[in-house]
Amino acid sequence: MSEVASRRGGSIGRSLRVVASFASVGLVLGALWALTAPVEHVAAVGDGRAIVLTGESDHRFDALALFLCITAAAGVVATVGVWSVVSDRGPRLAVDTVVGAFAGSAVAAGVGLAVGALRYASAEGAARGDVVGLAPGMSTPLALLAQPLAAAVTIVLIAALSASDDLRRGDTVEASDESMSSS
Repeated sequence: MSEVASRRGGSIGRSLRVVASFASVGLVLGALWALTAPVEHVAAVGDGRAIVLTGESDHRFDALALFLCITAAAGVVATVGVWSVVSDRGPRLAVDTVVGAFAGSAVAAGVGLAVGALRYASAEGAARGDVVGLAPGMSTPLALLAQPLAAAVTIVLIAALSASDDLRRGDTVEASDESMSSS
C-alpha cells in the first residue's frame, strides 16, 4: 500500500511540475506579447470616450493573431520538451500537458494585459482631440484555447509516431532490462 501511495504522490508532484512549467513559460509569453503586439491609436473625444482612427481597428485583430501564434507555438515546443523529460508517459501526461497549457495560456493573457495596461495610457485622462495609443487586448476568451489545442495535437502526434509500443515508459524499460540480465 505504501508503494501505491508513493507512486500516487510522485505522479501528483509530477503533474504539478508540468503545470507549473507551462505557467512559468506563460509569464514570459505574456510579457513578450505585450511588448510586440501593435498599439491601437484612437482620438479622444472627451468624457473618457475615444474613436478609432482609420486603419487602426486592424490592430485589434493583429494583437489577437499574435497572441494565438505565440501561445500555439509555445504549446508545441513545451509539449515536446515535457515529452522528452518525463519518462512516465500515458494518459495522465496528456491530461497534465493540456491542463498545463491552458494554465500557461491564462497566465500569458493575464500578464500580457497587465503589462500592456502599465505600458500604455488610457483615453480617460486625454483631452479632446488627443491621439492616444491603447494597450493591446484580446477580443475573445477563446484565444486561451490555442495553446492547449496545439499541445493536445502535438502529444497525440508524438504518441502516434512513437516507435515503441509502450511509449518508452521508464518503468517498463527497467523491468525489461532486469529480465534480460537475469537470463
